[in-house]
Amino acid sequence: MDRSTGEPILLITDYYRVEDWTALEQALSGETDVEGSRSEGWDCLFEGDDGLQRSCLSINSGRRPDQIKVSYRTQQYADEGRPWFEAVAGAAVVFRSREIADPKGMLSQTKPGEDRKTAVGEKMPPEAIGEAIEQYVRQLYVDWADQPLPVLDGKTPREAIHTADGLEQVKFLLHTYEHGEAQQAKAQKRPAVSYEFLWQELGITP
Repeated sequence: MDRSTGEPILLITDYYRVEDWTALEQALSGETDVEGSRSEGWDCLFEGDDGLQRSCLSINSGRRPDQIKVSYRTQQYADEGRPWFEAVAGAAVVFRSREIADPKGMLSQTKPGEDRKTAVGEKMPPEAIGEAIEQYVRQLYVDWADQPLPVLDGKTPREAIHTADGLEQVKFLLHTYEHGEAQQAKAQKRPAVSYEFLWQELGITP
């Protein structure tokens, strides 16, 4: 379930042909809630009820040099995002097609004896798997900053960062999370999930 909308996760991807890359880049750079670039991709951000910055849509280059894909993780984001994106991009892009992947449905269709993770991994593109895992990670760590942790001698991360030693412990812990995620992402051939939201939650930098 998506934390912000309460809707089931539904991985939706719209494909567009780019008619004018320069016009598209200029249009997106003029939007205050859009971050990114052509090489890195763009995200349209909003502030959730928990105060964290979240992405309602992602824009990335497609397999062809004249293609982009706009990805959403729920039907509501897609319903609201597509009209917004097309209004911003204007004549710089032309809509081509839409793909919808239901993670829950993919799991329910797993054959007897077939590993569920393998089955879903074969049917879902790496970017979609990364998005689904990111949603899970964000939900898993939603209260992390204010939970007492044994590794911090029973203090919460937010409490621990008020001392020099505690701050170093928290930073080391976050780097450990990031290192483990990077290894898993490499093994699974998918984009790594960013833990930047935890650094931002505590107001500290790597």
